[in-house]
Amino acid sequence: MKVFGRMGRVSRIVGALAVVALGLSACSSSVGIAATVGGEKITINQLQASVNSINAARKVAALPADPKAGDLPRNQLRFFLLSVLLKEAATTHGITISPSDIAARRKTIIDQLGGEAKLPNALANAGIATEDFDLYLRDITYEERIGTAAAPTAAVGTAGDQQRGAAVQQAVLDAGKKAKVSVNPRYGTWDANTADIVAVDTTGGAVKKK
Repeated sequence: MKVFGRMGRVSRIVGALAVVALGLSACSSSVGIAATVGGEKITINQLQASVNSINAARKVAALPADPKAGDLPRNQLRFFLLSVLLKEAATTHGITISPSDIAARRKTIIDQLGGEAKLPNALANAGIATEDFDLYLRDITYEERIGTAAAPTAAVGTAGDQQRGAAVQQAVLDAGKKAKVSVNPRYGTWDANTADIVAVDTTGGAVKKK
């Protein structure tokens, strides 16, 4: 089930690990702030640290140059925004996640990968910073539990997955409407209709996509 592009099913890390993404449009001119969601702030330093970590891990893993490396800061900001809104949506449904839940999820993924030693490369391939891994695990757990709580009659299988995915999407959209979300314009603007951070055209339309 798809939830806001990069989030997807907030994906499952098995084999290559799929990659992980809400809010309302606005801008944040506060110095050092990449975005705010309600009372929570995502700092530029936090965002850049995550980007730097991913780039360093890709280098260690000897991965080829990412043709979309310029999109990484915006993608990471989308990930952090969605993480906050998933937490808000989970709270609405009375869902909580404990450290033991995250530890159990981590063990399952590492077992599926074939051992802890394979985790760094898997994370590098997925574009997930090592320090963000627990947050990622929390998010996919939230997503699954929100889907179950919001669509309790959904059947097992593809159709049920789609129904749960739509329920998660709506729950996060609702959370975004309740929370005041602002995005620093250096990363783009938030499009509430497509649930994405849209890059700002700084060329005045001089450069067009082919």
